Amino acid sequence: MRDQLILLDFDGTLCLGDDPVLFYAEEVDRLLAEQGRDGPEAGTVRAAVERAFAQNTLLASEIRYDASGWPLHVDQEAVRSAAAQEAGKAKAHPTSWPLQDGYQLVQLLAVQAGLTDEEAGVAFAQGRRALLARGLEHSDVHAPQGVEQLLAQLREVAGVVLITNSPADAFGPWLQHLGLTDSFDAVINGAQKPFGMPAAVRAAQEQAARADGGLEVVPERIISVGDIWRNDLEHVHAQGGTTVLIDRFGTGLGDPTRRVQQWSQVSDLLTEMTHVNIG
Repeated sequence: MRDQLILLDFDGTLCLGDDPVLFYAEEVDRLLAEQGRDGPEAGTVRAAVERAFAQNTLLASEIRYDASGWPLHVDQEAVRSAAAQEAGKAKAHPTSWPLQDGYQLVQLLAVQAGLTDEEAGVAFAQGRRALLARGLEHSDVHAPQGVEQLLAQLREVAGVVLITNSPADAFGPWLQHLGLTDSFDAVINGAQKPFGMPAAVRAAQEQAARADGGLEVVPERIISVGDIWRNDLEHVHAQGGTTVLIDRFGTGLGDPTRRVQQWSQVSDLLTEMTHVNIG
């Protein structure tokens, strides 16, 4: 009987590749053009993100700051106050700072160029649709090498649940392209992380319990893997679970149990933490 639960994020964790971020940036540029607004001083949002990625950083030179060094158009109180963030959870996700992934960089540049968080959210959804319309097979979207086999073996000793903010609508093609359609005990879409993470974890525990004859995994036996500390790991950490942060850009944020830079290191850690026998 499985007495461990592994929670996995999607974008930046199991779904790799920069095209989803770049398509988002393209839609931001298109929306800015429609509104007659200028993008970053050095050109388009997409170009700014590409330059940042080439330098392996999220601190793009196009980000604008006030005299105190705080990025313009980012509400300090909303970022620092959990209560303020909770109050805004029904709206588009507020602009984040410090940045932890490319999507957050695109949103920040979009807002600094004049879009609202809601409009940035529309651009994000349009970017996903555009990428699907072109065909994921024509993109750089891919799963980590060997992950399908790893997840199958992990499920022999632990429940494995995918928790993502991506909506359930049109999500199937992403899993199919990655070869992960049947790789999870459950998939929780539209999780509204970070605000919805407690409810998502609870749902994952309940679904894993049903799959294992009623055995509910205690919080201390939960392992959460993701690339954004607050979204994917903070709640599990607070509950006494184990956390693995994929810190691609070396932000140093958060207090994970283990910090790695790429999935290959996660694979080794999961086999160690679950004592699974990889054949």
